[in-house]
This record gives sequence, C-alpha cells and structure tokens, in this order.
Amino acid sequence: MFHKVYKPTIALREFVNNIMIFRLELDNNQPRPVFSFPPMPEQCLYFYPFDSPESEYLTSNKIVKLNKSIVVGPQVNRIKLKMNHNNFTIKVGFQPSGLYRLLGIPMNELPIDESLDSCFVLGNEIKFINEQLSETQSYDKMIEIVEAFLLKKLQKLRPKLPLDNVLPSIIAKGGLINIDDLASQACVSTRQLERQFQQRVGIQPKFYARLTRFAKAWVMKENIADIKWTAIAHECGYFDQMHLIRDFKSFCGVAPSIIEDEFKATPYLLRNRLYY
Repeated sequence: MFHKVYKPTIALREFVNNIMIFRLELDNNQPRPVFSFPPMPEQCLYFYPFDSPESEYLTSNKIVKLNKSIVVGPQVNRIKLKMNHNNFTIKVGFQPSGLYRLLGIPMNELPIDESLDSCFVLGNEIKFINEQLSETQSYDKMIEIVEAFLLKKLQKLRPKLPLDNVLPSIIAKGGLINIDDLASQACVSTRQLERQFQQRVGIQPKFYARLTRFAKAWVMKENIADIKWTAIAHECGYFDQMHLIRDFKSFCGVAPSIIEDEFKATPYLLRNRLYY
C-alpha cells in the first residue's frame, strides 16, 4: 500500500491545494472493499490509470462505473466506493474555488455529488495523461506529469477575487465563521457573497460552513478511532451530541454509529483530511 499527499509546486498553489497518490493491491481471493466517502468541501480531479472504482450514489440509488478520469464538484451527501483489487488513484485537490477558476463553469451548474468525465471539460489530453501515468512506476514522475498538465492551464485561469483568499479560512476554522464577517473580508455585500459562492463553490455560504463542520467531525472519527462522539460534537462546535446526530442523518442518511461500524469493518480507512 502507498498513500501520500504532496504539496504542489509553488506556481500551482493559487488554485491547487494538494496532489494525492493512493495505491492499494489486494489478493484476488479477497472481496472487493467498499468505503463510505463523506460529503466534503473539497472539489477534485481524479485519475484512475488502470481500473476505476464503482460509485454508489445513495440519494439516487444509482451505481456507476466511474470513468478513467473524473471531475468532482460539490459533494453534499455520502457515497460508497467499491474499490478494485489493484487500486491506483491520483487526486488533484483544488483550492475551494480552484475548479471554477480552471474550468470557467459555474459550480452550481455541475451535478451535485455525481462526477463528470474529465474529457468533457478538459479535453482528450486527459486520455494521454492517463496513458503516461500507467507507463511509469515512479511516483515522483507521476506528480511531474500531472503538474505539467496543470501548469499549461495557468494562463487561462479565471481572475481571482477577494473571496478566493477568504474561502480557506472557513475550512481552517471548521466552518465556525460568521457570514457577515465573511462578506466583509471578501469586500462584498451578503447578497453578492451568496452569488459569488454559487458561481465559484456551487452552494450557499451557510451550507458550505455547515458542510465543513460536518466533514471535520467525520474526519476526526475516521482518524481517531477511540474518540467519543460527545467529544467530537464539542470540538466541532455542535450544541450537543443530538445536534451532531441530526447532521449525520441529514448528510449521510444514517446515525453516527452506522458510520463507526463501517470504519471497523473495512480493511483500510481512506484517512480523509480537510485541506486549507
């Protein structure tokens, strides 16, 4: 197994936050593992050079074999990923408005939770990138290939707004931020803030803050197995444990204990993180 998160080269950091490589090889006699993937404030570009997983969209009861490269916009519900025996994933995690700045497509026009074939929005060069990734065993070379592709996009990025500098602070503060203060920091009115959020992030600012707080709670439990839900609720700024349970049922459709049982049943946890 190999799992490492890289900081992108300096030139990319205004719209790319991180690049992750994940490789997990399992015995063919073992059942294919299924992971719950939480709603997250991060929007991503994924490459699957060998074989892509299946995604189960729980809110729409759809199971989809993912494309070899996908773009994932707003993620506001839990999904399940059925992995393969030979798993190889490269993820580009964008800054909160980085995917909009790259594509120029309003994020509220992308499908919620579901993915898009990257070729539709980034062109057929994506196929060539996947071929290059499949032909090297060097992880450093893989990073070089992905970064070279992204560096060519720099001159076409959509202009940066003051909001783009403020967005990471929402994640850094775990979603505990006053919206009026956020608008002031972004040099816009509250109404303008909502419009910019819809375009650049895909959801409303209050919902984004709530999503971030929930994602922090999920990440804490995933990474600290013996922490109590009451401690998580307190740490993440919930009124009480029942408040946290209501968010779990809203975002995941199940109680926290169900997610905890899933963590215990999987051979390997994804070890999600919040990036800012």
